[in-house]
Amino acid sequence: MKYILFYKKAILMKKYLALIALLQMFNNTVHAQETTDLRQFVEMPPQMKEMFLKNMRGHMEALDQIIAALADNDLNAAADIAGTTMGSASGKQRQCDEDGSQQHKKTEHKKKAFGKFMPPAMKAMGRQLHISANKFAVIARQGDMGEAYKSLSQITATCVACHQSFQVK
Repeated sequence: MKYILFYKKAILMKKYLALIALLQMFNNTVHAQETTDLRQFVEMPPQMKEMFLKNMRGHMEALDQIIAALADNDLNAAADIAGTTMGSASGKQRQCDEDGSQQHKKTEHKKKAFGKFMPPAMKAMGRQLHISANKFAVIARQGDMGEAYKSLSQITATCVACHQSFQVK
């Protein structure tokens, strides 16, 4: 019995170390880029910028929680986090819409819609993030850790693409 627990912990540790190596590779890639910033600047009023950046930090916190759940082999928790914090059911997608979307014309949603300041390509990336989070949740609930990690990479690839393309001012 001791050996089984040791073996399970060793497997979990290998997964955790692989994830750390992956994050380090990403970090090295970011630092290896040219110092010239070719991103498109996106101007927003101060309140919208603050809301937008808070939203992005929330996505990073959600990714951290998803990774922790995967490290604990808890695919259902990872799916729940993705669906409730980043998926289109979370309400975050409405903020990217021009006017809070057709079904959400209430004043409160109009105030939160920073999408009217985002270029179309940036909005498309935002929608892709929400779609990828929904797909991840479905795949994670199926119980295949490898497929869950592959799906998670679609979320992070969308984040990387957007951050490499745009900067909010």
